Amino acid sequence: MCRPEKPLTTSNKALRALQEWLRQMRERTGLGYRALAVRAGCHATTLQRAASGETVPRLQTVLNYARACDASPDEARLLWKRARYEKTRLARVGRGRPAPRPEFIREFAELGAALVELYEKAGSPPLRLMEQRAGGYGALPRSTAYRIVNKQAKPHGIRQFRAYLRACEVPETEWPGWEAAWTRAWRHEKHEDSAAMGASSVLGSDPGFASPAVVGPVQAARLEVERRRLLKSEPEPDVYVQRVAEARRRMTSRVERVEIHRGRRRRRQARPRLMQRRLFAVPDPEPTASPRNHF
Repeated sequence: MCRPEKPLTTSNKALRALQEWLRQMRERTGLGYRALAVRAGCHATTLQRAASGETVPRLQTVLNYARACDASPDEARLLWKRARYEKTRLARVGRGRPAPRPEFIREFAELGAALVELYEKAGSPPLRLMEQRAGGYGALPRSTAYRIVNKQAKPHGIRQFRAYLRACEVPETEWPGWEAAWTRAWRHEKHEDSAAMGASSVLGSDPGFASPAVVGPVQAARLEVERRRLLKSEPEPDVYVQRVAEARRRMTSRVERVEIHRGRRRRRQARPRLMQRRLFAVPDPEPTASPRNHF
């Protein structure tokens, strides 16, 4: 005869649903926690806490519990993700605005909030696991995933955006809606850049692209003209970003070459003056010996 279960006291509704499902699966088998622990390969206390604790158990513990009860691991994973997301949502009550659905996303700020919510709905997986899910090498580095999750950056292209969706286990049937949201957010950003350039002068209109204090006014003006041309000719976000980066690299390397040339010229001009100071330097007078007093 099995011991009666402890009453559920958690305020997390999704966690309560997960625990009730685990208990139903165990009752269906008719086994106690000791016998279930032998089939699951973990301690009986671990299984009992998973079905009655205040915190969300580990995913592997839930999967072991479901496997020992001959239950569906997909359903167990789904219930665990909901419980983990509810825990994260309760922890950030009052902080930040809710993320909109993909069809209502218009700008990158809304897209960033939606990407964070995708990560939380996926169960907040480790960054290393996200990198493995994303695909090949470099598809979604851990450092990039960290910046996206913490709203410090956005995916730099549609390929990395798809890799992020894959890492968050978003079904491919939902990808078209997310890709449309990405396109709308990028076009909104591009429209703001165009309006800013039209309202301001050529010099210093985009400090992030070319600052006159960094590359000089002439180079900044050339970069601004190049960017205007790219905005009119490149409709795709990836192509535009790549062309702008190439133009920035070319101008930066050109400025570096100019600085190197100026440094060499200053050294050549300073060399004759240094030789003159060495050749015509007035030697210091030798110290004279003080006369001795003879008494």
